[in-house]
Amino acid sequence: MKALVTANFDDANLNRLRDELGMEVDYRPIEERSKRLSSSELEDLLEGVDVFVVGYEGVSAELMNAAEDLQLIACARGGPDANVDIAAATEHGIPVLYAPGRNAVSVADFTFGLILAVVRNIARSHHLLHTGTYTGEPVADAADSGERDDVTWGIANGSPYVELSGPELQGKTLGIVGLGAIGRNVAQRADGFGMELLAFDPFVDAEEMTEHGIEKSDLDDLCERSDIVTVHCPMTDATRGLIGEAEFDLLSHDAYFVNTARGAIVDQDALIEALRSDELAGAALDVYDQEPLPDDHPLLELPNVVTTPHLAGAADEVVDRHSAILTHDIAAVLAGREPDHVANEAALAGPTADNDG
Repeated sequence: MKALVTANFDDANLNRLRDELGMEVDYRPIEERSKRLSSSELEDLLEGVDVFVVGYEGVSAELMNAAEDLQLIACARGGPDANVDIAAATEHGIPVLYAPGRNAVSVADFTFGLILAVVRNIARSHHLLHTGTYTGEPVADAADSGERDDVTWGIANGSPYVELSGPELQGKTLGIVGLGAIGRNVAQRADGFGMELLAFDPFVDAEEMTEHGIEKSDLDDLCERSDIVTVHCPMTDATRGLIGEAEFDLLSHDAYFVNTARGAIVDQDALIEALRSDELAGAALDVYDQEPLPDDHPLLELPNVVTTPHLAGAADEVVDRHSAILTHDIAAVLAGREPDHVANEAALAGPTADNDG
């Protein structure tokens, strides 16, 4: 049995594929390439392949038609429908495994890093120091001016102590849009900071939220009441443009907005206008409607925005986690057992009549 692995995978689970499952593994990790493999490259590589462990390459119906020996797709993502044609895989009788929650801890950690960075001006003060603002000669004798010896920047008007002051998180309300694995991990961290929690998620009922110390809310109410809004819902037709001008109008001018989900969930022009007009105190963003950001993008000019280049899920442990999840389920399918995470359970019964060769 042959496997093609184009996702980053850890050594322990590569060895399981080879030794325990007896596979011949062609390993072509993302980290050793400059770009995704093209469809034509994949078509050549999938010749004679039974199991395809994919990261971010597209797996289309046409590719499945060409890959005559393909029996199983394992997608190293929390949502395989972003790059795998699930309907086509089901017609071919190809189960699609995936790894939900693989980066939930990573993204939740990063989200709180962004919250602290923007609310307490950590990123902004770092930038100002590195670009020459607030630097200069140390105060020779702070005691002469009535200041304590250990306060060298001063605390008067114009000092960083005044200009870069920000609110504590304790007692503030965090509004979470999307209460899946990532949203719940964010809620756990917020609880540790002593925050009040609201969540908007049509697929999670109020009783379940209450069990986690979260109040269920609709989107308008969440925006009106939250000091910080953070987005963790998947990108779907229903969530495209979910947060726009109307939602930003409902937010307090003292509120902050955080997005580590997908850029298209937010009307970015409306966000920029809200920031420019001081309708929002600030924003922290890891995702955008254009990636990479152009050099002249307006978000890069706004002092009340923290920007990072789509790396919330880039923790060292994520590869280990999705490798273990997928290898466990690959072994289950090959042994005739039910996998824990399959996007198209119907495919476990084999191809549909139209594709039954």
